[in-house]
Amino acid sequence: MGVLLDSSRALTRQQVMSSVQPWQTVSRQSPNFGFTEDAYWFRFQIDNQGTQEVRRLVELPKPYIDDVQLYHYVGGQLKASYALGDEKPFAQRPVRHPNFIMPLTLAPGANLIYIRLASTGTIEAPFRIWDLVQFHEAGNDESLLQGAVIGILLIMIVYNLFVFFSTRDLDYLYYICFVGSFLLFYFTMTGYTYAYVWPRAIRWNSFAISTFISSSTLFACLFARSFLKMRSFSMPAFYLLRALMTASALMLVLTFVLPYNVTVRIGAILGTLASVTALAVGYWRWWRGARFARFYCLAWTALLIGIGILSASKFGLIPFNAWTNHAPQIGIVLLVVLLSFTLADRINTDRSLRVNAQAVALAHERKARASQEALIRGKEEANRQLEQRVKARTTELNNTLDQLQVANDRLQLLSTTDGLTQLSNRAFFDNALATEHRRACRLKSSLSLILFDIDHFKQINDTHGHPGGDACLRALANLMRARIHRTGDVLARYGGEEFVILLIDSGPQDSMALAERFRADIEKLQVEFDGGPIRFTASFGVACGIPDGHNSPQDFLASADKALYQAKRDGRNCVRSAAVASGAT
Repeated sequence: MGVLLDSSRALTRQQVMSSVQPWQTVSRQSPNFGFTEDAYWFRFQIDNQGTQEVRRLVELPKPYIDDVQLYHYVGGQLKASYALGDEKPFAQRPVRHPNFIMPLTLAPGANLIYIRLASTGTIEAPFRIWDLVQFHEAGNDESLLQGAVIGILLIMIVYNLFVFFSTRDLDYLYYICFVGSFLLFYFTMTGYTYAYVWPRAIRWNSFAISTFISSSTLFACLFARSFLKMRSFSMPAFYLLRALMTASALMLVLTFVLPYNVTVRIGAILGTLASVTALAVGYWRWWRGARFARFYCLAWTALLIGIGILSASKFGLIPFNAWTNHAPQIGIVLLVVLLSFTLADRINTDRSLRVNAQAVALAHERKARASQEALIRGKEEANRQLEQRVKARTTELNNTLDQLQVANDRLQLLSTTDGLTQLSNRAFFDNALATEHRRACRLKSSLSLILFDIDHFKQINDTHGHPGGDACLRALANLMRARIHRTGDVLARYGGEEFVILLIDSGPQDSMALAERFRADIEKLQVEFDGGPIRFTASFGVACGIPDGHNSPQDFLASADKALYQAKRDGRNCVRSAAVASGAT
């Protein structure tokens, strides 16, 4: 078969038949020129090797081509011609069939056929030449197959429509609209709608394909976004699907306004993007643990595999046979059936979740009821025993009060005792200092504070660890506890390695002498730890004075702290004193 490109779309058949035209040989079984504005002429010769005329049918199984012209020449004379196309009334076709069927009466010898194709969409030319009997047999098989496809799709639509009315789940409505749009798109592509549904609607048939492409894309995106729960799963994927929905809805409206060659191209692009996106997000959702997406992914995969098989057969990559030719129909049926399974699977999943939740709620309710019944029985038992326990209750209450007093005293002791050294803690010391300060202020008696801490205590911790430091603190506490005997004097751990002694009725000289003895005793102290001795020294700060209205307990602490830091600056392991600062100055 030869092909001639007619870019001007103005060549006449006389010009085409001239010997100067650059005809090219067609080697592919199913020539496909894609979207093009050009016209194409095809020529081939049929040899009738008998002595009688025979009838044959030339079929072009692409019912969406706008202009189809056939010219039959025998011995240079025009014997028959046809002018068909999807923009011409269906009733004018010589054979009432969804595809373009052109009967030929072949004379003995050579019969030359010229066919011109022009369209605003794609140009495909998989011509078939049929014996009449074989054509009708194949037509019956094809009608049976297409009827089965239509029946399955309609059953799925009706079944899921009933499910939608019972559940009011919008996913079913999106599914129904998608299957309905896809059904109309597919059978408009195959010419069945023009042959049996709207044979007189020429204008509508000219752009119905692009309309149903847009509606199928719109409802496919709606179904994918809702079923896969994109809003809660991935906002970028949600916005991508919404953008495709918006573009499809806009294109659905524009198909009634813009030319078909524009809308069908844009619709094909949107449909491809939507299919790839729906499949990608489906597998992503399945990969992230959503088991209900598995049938969804298989459904879209089946359709794309079916379309891929048909495309591969057209390009000669795989054999062209009945299975490869009908791969899209098989893919469509699998898509629709598996999507229905997808919805049913999600219903079962949701039902299982609800049943489990109800079971858990029922178990909690039973536990609550059992607890309530036990509580009621306990109250009844308590009421029966109440009279018997009235007399004993007073004794028990008294014993309880005594125990509470003991516990309170113990708690009070614990709250004022340092856990590590078992000395009084800072809270106890602060309270004792405030009390003794007020007493000394009333009696005009002297009050002394000795504040001291271990020298280089961080080095002890770094060398022997915190357990070694704790052992030193406990040893120092035991040493100092044995040397504080007077009633009213307070020894406390002030914080970290810092200790404080509160002395009442003690003058500056006595306090300094006592601090010096403490320093010397600490210098001689040896702490056994981890098989070896630890020795350390301490620095002392002494503050002494008679409280009056111009100083406060904090002034005593500040003065002792000042003296302690002076001892540190003077080389440590010494005693320093400081005058008590007055709050009035």
